[in-house]
Amino acid sequence: MLARIVAEVEKRGPSLVFVDSFRSVILASESGGNRFISLQHFIQQLGMLMTSWQATTFLLGEYFSPDDPSPVFTVADGLIWLRQSVQSNSMVRKMEVVKMRGQPSLPGLHTFGITQRGIDVFAPPPSAKELLDANPAANNTLATDVRVHMGVPGLDAMMGGGLPRGYSLLVAGPSGSGKSILASAFLAEGAHQGETGVIAAFEQRSKMSRGVEIANLIDADRIGVVDTLSPSLSVDEMSMLLIAEIHRLKASRIVIDSLSGFELALAPTFRDDFRESLFRMVSALTDLGVTVLMTSELEDRYDELSFSPYGTAFLTDAIIVQRYIEVNSQLQRVMAVVKVRASAHSTGLHLFHIDGSGIKIGEKLVGYEGLLGGRPKRQKAPSDLLSSADDG
Repeated sequence: MLARIVAEVEKRGPSLVFVDSFRSVILASESGGNRFISLQHFIQQLGMLMTSWQATTFLLGEYFSPDDPSPVFTVADGLIWLRQSVQSNSMVRKMEVVKMRGQPSLPGLHTFGITQRGIDVFAPPPSAKELLDANPAANNTLATDVRVHMGVPGLDAMMGGGLPRGYSLLVAGPSGSGKSILASAFLAEGAHQGETGVIAAFEQRSKMSRGVEIANLIDADRIGVVDTLSPSLSVDEMSMLLIAEIHRLKASRIVIDSLSGFELALAPTFRDDFRESLFRMVSALTDLGVTVLMTSELEDRYDELSFSPYGTAFLTDAIIVQRYIEVNSQLQRVMAVVKVRASAHSTGLHLFHIDGSGIKIGEKLVGYEGLLGGRPKRQKAPSDLLSSADDG
């Protein structure tokens, strides 16, 4: 078998040589006796021949673990290990660069997919340092004096003049509170300012569900849509899809709607480390200089104050929270800016409502206490407090 390979290589002088499967060639080359000695001899011969071929040789084989003792692992300059697992309806494929002689490699397991195009590898997105090393002229340092408008009248003032460019914003609230409407206004406002945007859609997948203006912007390729139904979706794959769409459109605004839908869309094996993977993805996106808006489903639990069910609020630069409250036996919506990193902002709770043209922010709700408890009470006037003291 080895002689036949050598003859073909010498006859054609290729630059690439593939031996598939390498393990089958070894078995076919064994002639009895001590198998280990036969294998060692085969590997030594092949190693010398590969050096003389001046060709890049790929040895493909079936092994259960890279820890299996095999001389071929020592002869090869590089070793890439492929593995796959099935969980529920998802087929998850991962690869690991075990070694690459003479040069560093990215450690860890990296997901990949098999498509009609071939193999797509979804390596973790590059860090800010790696981006800067690749393009020293780029400087994506956040500048809080450069603000982007949100597209909702009154919200920019609440945020201290708008959202600083390159920031990540979390909009948290219960179902129906207006998170997706705010996200659509953010993208539409970008288009009015001559910017392009990208939306990763996990809930309202139909473009018409976001209104006629957003649908027209999508048709005009002013807003790109990343919408995958892959049962083996990973955060790294979504990062790659978003970054590719950012580069294609030169986009500066990104919407992820919502984190809750994103988590459900992931293959089960990727949900355990969702928080860590999301942190890498958001960091990679903001390192590109884009402004990111994410929505998150938030249960209205009035006995606790939480902004995200994933504990991810810390990784965002700004937070807007929306809640329902009861006032005079009526259900009302309130909105507050919880934080805008390195910037002054309003701390008041503002009533808002939604009509055919979008979100309308009203006056600050004053004269009440216990607003975040869901059932606010009117604060007593100073004269009432004095009367109560006299009565006592």
